[in-house]
Amino acid sequence: MCQVLEEFKLESEMRGLKQGKIQTIVNQLKSKFGFVSKELIMKIEESSDDKIDALTIKIIDAKSEEELMNVLS
Repeated sequence: MCQVLEEFKLESEMRGLKQGKIQTIVNQLKSKFGFVSKELIMKIEESSDDKIDALTIKIIDAKSEEELMNVLS
């Protein structure tokens, strides 16, 4: 039973970290572009951790949401 609780705790922490990354990315995009489409936000939320990490790097030189959508595709 203790192992189940530990796994649940770890899973919860990982979800929290992912949500934190997503919120940071959305804030950065709002700052950079002034607006973030719901479509892009949904795509980010559905993405794997690896794609989210790639997105954090691409944000720096991205010129449009379309470029970021390509990273997530």
